Amino acid sequence: MADKDKIDRELADAGWEPDGTFSEHLAIGESGDLCVLVHRSTWETDEPTYELYDVGQHVSYWVHEIPTPERAAVLLKEHGEPSEEE
Repeated sequence: MADKDKIDRELADAGWEPDGTFSEHLAIGESGDLCVLVHRSTWETDEPTYELYDVGQHVSYWVHEIPTPERAAVLLKEHGEPSEEE
């Protein structure tokens, strides 16, 4: 089981700025308008999933590894779909 500090380190290692404001339910890595959302339900599994989200475009895309912000931008541009929260 991953813990919050480990996830924050993984986000930082991939080039994201960890944001600890949602620590009980969610870990967030930010880079400009892009972010990686790590939902608590996924970080407590052996196969975590990460939601990439573009704040400006309101699109998201799910991945199984934390990409760099540059890679996330490409993935969102190619595969991003409107966020479910819209």
